[in-house]
Amino acid sequence: MPRWEVPYESQVRTVLRFGFASMATLWTLFLVAGLPLSHPSWLSSWIVGILLATFFITTAWRVVLVGVWIGDQGIKVNMVARTRVVRWSEFDRVWLAPATGYDALALWISTCDGRDIETPVWRIGTRVSHRNRTKLQQPELSRLMERLRVEARLNSPR
Repeated sequence: MPRWEVPYESQVRTVLRFGFASMATLWTLFLVAGLPLSHPSWLSSWIVGILLATFFITTAWRVVLVGVWIGDQGIKVNMVARTRVVRWSEFDRVWLAPATGYDALALWISTCDGRDIETPVWRIGTRVSHRNRTKLQQPELSRLMERLRVEARLNSPR
């Protein structure tokens, strides 16, 4: 199983994020387990409860996993609704550009085939508020960009 890490945060913070999602999962399952079985419409309440729990747990984990992850296989860009993996051999460049629909600078990754992928990493200093974005100071952002370039050079077969 590939190992992925968030290059701009400590392992303690990553473990805390996973702990939060685990607690949300357990809390949701506890609530579902407490649904009554003796009510005349117990089957429909259980079906709705399980569907809502599945939606909530999936959303909680997707929110927790938002970010840019790196590993032996490449760069994984996790958004709430979508995950993209850019293999090191496909990586072309990393750069800052305006975020789509916001007055903020976002980290973008370009692939060799011309695709540009916006990441959920923004440069701090913007007044725009967005919950599912990581905001980094310029020095941290520069270190992240350089780390991605170095990892691409080390892991790419080119």
